[in-house]
Amino acid sequence: MKTEIIKLNPKKYDAGDLERPAKVLSQGGLVAFPTETVYGLGADAHNPDAVQRLCAVKNRPREKPLSIHIAYMGEVYHYVEEIPPLARRLMDKYWPGPLTIVFPGNAGAGVGIRFPANKLAQDFIRLAEVPVAAPSANLAGYPPPESAGQVLKAFDGKIDIVIDAGPAALKQSSTVVRVTRKGWEMLREGTITRKMVAALEGETVLFICTGNSCRSPMAEALCRKAFAEKLGVKERELEKKGCRVVSAGTAAILGGRASAAALSVMKEYGCNINSHRARPVSAELVEEADRIYVMAALHKKILVDWKPMLERKVFLMDPDGRDIEDPIGGSLDQYQRCAVRINRCMKRVMEEL
Repeated sequence: MKTEIIKLNPKKYDAGDLERPAKVLSQGGLVAFPTETVYGLGADAHNPDAVQRLCAVKNRPREKPLSIHIAYMGEVYHYVEEIPPLARRLMDKYWPGPLTIVFPGNAGAGVGIRFPANKLAQDFIRLAEVPVAAPSANLAGYPPPESAGQVLKAFDGKIDIVIDAGPAALKQSSTVVRVTRKGWEMLREGTITRKMVAALEGETVLFICTGNSCRSPMAEALCRKAFAEKLGVKERELEKKGCRVVSAGTAAILGGRASAAALSVMKEYGCNINSHRARPVSAELVEEADRIYVMAALHKKILVDWKPMLERKVFLMDPDGRDIEDPIGGSLDQYQRCAVRINRCMKRVMEEL
């Protein structure tokens, strides 16, 4: 066979020029294309024959996992059921970019996902309309290719198309990080270093009630105070230590203030919640949280019915399983009793963090 070469200017090209190579890939062909790191060799990840052919031409073991390349952030949910908090932080900071994240799943092997920053690569992946597996376009054991010429040296006559858009910008393979519920592992260090990943480690605690105007803001304030005392830092320094404490409500109205009684009671504990503004629970908040504490069993039911995967990290604030009743509209004495219960439960929270 003859390998076709399609030359494109990476800064000025017509996306229509990528339609045919994208169709070739979707029909089982092998197409080499540029990313910002190195050139990748793409195949339809759901086509066993295409994957077998890709592994054969690369002399790559078939059992070695292949990462999926995506064209936009939300596409990750097509392939991943769970996004650990550290993975979410890595996505927010380094995607699109030279980072492959291996998420939990696939019977323990993990699911590797890469969202390249190269616009041409994004357009090509989008037009393919199939999951694109794309290891580097080199023979196993050889350096990854920085140009189309290096791809052809290894695969001329063995693959269908090479999209030649000039030399890769970074000329280095992507960083590969495996992230699990229990931690992370650097599988390959690249432009994004071990130190850069470690800087995003930390603990995010989310407290949830109904309106996010009294119980959860009080819990948030008391947790900040206890967390700072535990670490021996000032509260304003917590986030620098990777410790984030937030609250939300299952039926909160965005921007609402903490109730006057909650403000008053928190002053008794040396906590100022004047700047608190209510916010409703969101997918982003629950995914970023390492642990979620709810005030009542109903809150847990709402969250788990919405996202069953949250079951493992949602806990009732009271370890005895009793609801912390909503004091909204009640007397100052009711708020004080509520704060006493939350503060007592906070000791258990601190032991778990």
